[in-house]
Formats: sequence, C-alpha cells, structure tokens
Amino acid sequence: MTMVLTGSTIRNARKAKGMSQVQLAEGICTQATVSSIENQNTSPNFDILAAICRKLDLLITDVAKNSSYGDKVFSYIEDDMRNHMYAEAKNHIDQIDRERLNTKTMKCKYHCYRGFIELYINDDIDEAIYNFNLQLTQYCADEATFYQAWSNLGIGLAYQKLGKLSRAENFIDASAQILSKVKKEGKHNMCVIVDLYIDVIAAYSELGKYDRASCLIHEILHQLTQQDLIYKADVLAELESKCLYAKGQVIQATMKQFAAMFIAELRGNTDLAEKIMNRNQSHIVEMVKNELSKNEGNPTFVK
Repeated sequence: MTMVLTGSTIRNARKAKGMSQVQLAEGICTQATVSSIENQNTSPNFDILAAICRKLDLLITDVAKNSSYGDKVFSYIEDDMRNHMYAEAKNHIDQIDRERLNTKTMKCKYHCYRGFIELYINDDIDEAIYNFNLQLTQYCADEATFYQAWSNLGIGLAYQKLGKLSRAENFIDASAQILSKVKKEGKHNMCVIVDLYIDVIAAYSELGKYDRASCLIHEILHQLTQQDLIYKADVLAELESKCLYAKGQVIQATMKQFAAMFIAELRGNTDLAEKIMNRNQSHIVEMVKNELSKNEGNPTFVK
C-alpha cells in the first residue's frame, strides 16, 4: 500500500544532517526512491520508510499522513511480540509518537505492547504494570477484547517476577477467561489466539498449575482439530509433556515428547524436533537405534 507522507520533513532532516539523497539511500533503496519520497510525498514500501526514518532520527508519526501507517507498524510489532522478539518490537514502537495516535484502538495496542517491552527489555516492572493498567482502564472498548486478555497476562507475569504468586495467578486466570470468550466470538485469527494461549499455558506451568495448563492444552488442540489446523500443535504437545513429567507420569510424558517431535517435523519446526531427538530424548533414540541394528538385514513384518 502506498503511504502518504510529508516528503519535505524528510528532505529537511536529510539536509540538516548534511546528507545527499545518494547517501540517504545507501543500504536502503535507490536514490530515485528517495527523490520520489521527498518530492511526491509517497513511499511504496513501509520498510523503506521505516529505515529512512531511523537513519534520520525521525519518528514515523513525524512524516506519515494517512492512518494506515499505524495498522502497518502495529502489525510489525504484534508479529514480534507473538514471537517473543521484544527487542525488535521495541525498535518499531520507538518510532511511534504516542501523542499522535488518534484512535482508541491504536492507544490500546500501544500500551499493551509497551507494557511487555518495559517488562522484558527495560526490566521496569512498575512501568510495565502502569502501561497494562492504562490499557485496561482507559483504552479497552468492551469487556472481552484480545488485548485485555494480553494485558491481564502481562500483569500476571509482572507479579510473578515480583514473587507475588497469588496475584500473578489471579491475573493469569482473568486472561484465560477473557481469551476463552474471545475464542468463542470467532472474531480473531485462530493462530493469534493459539499464540496467546501458549503464553498463558506456560505461565500456569511456571506456577505449578499443571492441571489447569493441561486442560487449556486439550481445549486448544480440540479447537485446532475442529478447524483442520496443526498450528503449533507440536509446541502444545511439548508443553503437555512437561506437565506430565512434573506430575510424575513419565511414560505418558515421553510418548507426548515423541508426538511433539513428529508434529514438529511435519510443520517444519526443525529446532523443536532436533531438541527433542538430540537432547531431550537422545538416550531413548540411541537405545532404539541399537535394538534396530541387531535386526539389520533381517526381514521385518512391515508391509
């Protein structure tokens, strides 16, 4: 999507730094693209605009005119957040002037994202809780939004860091309850919902609430099956194996580990598949290889 922007702002910032169009374009785009941005007030690509702004120490909100930039930059941040790439999310959110966000939805997302960045990058728990609470109290459109679930989880994780486990559990419970409502409404992409459920499940596991974690795992796997999806079924299976190990159910846990490995290979999640085969269950893999080698060259019953 072409982005409408104020090209003169970029031109003035470039000249203030004593840079030519060629120097600004270096490593980002062509000189012709910079010229088009400055003179025609449009950018064909968000990544190019973001890189130029970083090079000139400008915020995207300083130059972009149309509101579509907000949706685009927030989509980048959300992808980073879902993959726990908080440093990358910080790089993107630092390009936004919060005072120029002109919708409640943008401010809602901003404070949710900012809360996690404060929690995991700046290690400022008070500031994290402040941002989560601001999102929940001032920018939540209704009682059951995805971002409300996300911020409740954030507060729970913040209290977990503080060692206040009872408070942590209360907020994680609230997150799970809201997320269940969001899932039933069917307005959000299922993959996005699964990602947040995985974080909730992991939080329950860290609190030692293995039965609650397992219950959510089964609920999500059932939902994925109904929709003919295997999105992160491998991650869910591995999380379930950890719950089973913690409860002393070693055989079931080991079987679940191998189920996770096979699904991971099917999904192309080589990191998880190799972790299980070469580290978690390497002793069993070697034992099976040794047993199979005894029958090498002999006929099998496989048809």
